[in-house]
Amino acid sequence: MQKFIESLKTGKLTTSKCMSCEDLIWPPSDVCPKCLSDNIEWVEVGSNGKLLEFSESMITDKPVIFGMVELNESIRLLGRIICNDGGIELKKGSSVKLTKCGMEDNDVYYEFQPM
Repeated sequence: MQKFIESLKTGKLTTSKCMSCEDLIWPPSDVCPKCLSDNIEWVEVGSNGKLLEFSESMITDKPVIFGMVELNESIRLLGRIICNDGGIELKKGSSVKLTKCGMEDNDVYYEFQPM
């Protein structure tokens, strides 16, 4: 798990991959839950995915959009959806891209933008 945390601190999303059964492991682990092998390699995860669900929140002065995203690797993440272009209409199934991830005060965060 330390490699996962260190990668997040540098803005990279990684996870573990079992070299015995080739399964991608999420959440990351030092042991494969499928075959129980500890022959693990750390790999960087792609940034493209689709928006499964989203909601607008008014926790600040401006609306903030949060969404559940499934990356192409079948990894699901909850993160903030950044819509800089007011002309983009969000909907379920919209293509999104992970643009930023990291750790702040020991809290993990993910940010996505519509494509």
